[in-house]
Amino acid sequence: MRNNKAQQEMVGFVLIVIIVVIGIMVFLIISVNAPEEQVSLETSPLLMALMRMTTECAVVFEPQYDDFEDLFKSCYKNSQCKNLEKSSCDYLNESLREVVGALMKSEATVEAYEIDFLVKGEKDFDNFPIVENIVEKGCKGTTSSSQETLISGSQSLIIRLKLCKMV
Repeated sequence: MRNNKAQQEMVGFVLIVIIVVIGIMVFLIISVNAPEEQVSLETSPLLMALMRMTTECAVVFEPQYDDFEDLFKSCYKNSQCKNLEKSSCDYLNESLREVVGALMKSEATVEAYEIDFLVKGEKDFDNFPIVENIVEKGCKGTTSSSQETLISGSQSLIIRLKLCKMV
């Protein structure tokens, strides 16, 4: 009887060891087959910082300058930059290209970027652009992206930033 209990404990120990070895093998297989390294520049903090950046456009009055978040909303409402006598959408397009282009020059691993500005529709595939998407070169390699949703009145506006790593 005593010998039988020892055999059961040995079988239990062997089963635990086998389960642990299988778990380690699964972890190693997943690690080895993981996709290439993502773009070193994180998109989410970059997009959040960009949205808080103050612009030279004053839609309401000077010196109350809009940040990019307010500028996106102003563009959606077809407002004008009163101090620049220019459409907020035109100014948004110009300044976004300038600011993001300057940021990307300092990041050696980023080859291209895309910025989408959409109105969220009833269904996910109903999203439609407000202004022409900003595309610098074309994304071919590994990508990293993030999006931020803004509320303007009853509409949800989506700003999506996509960075492409050199291949």
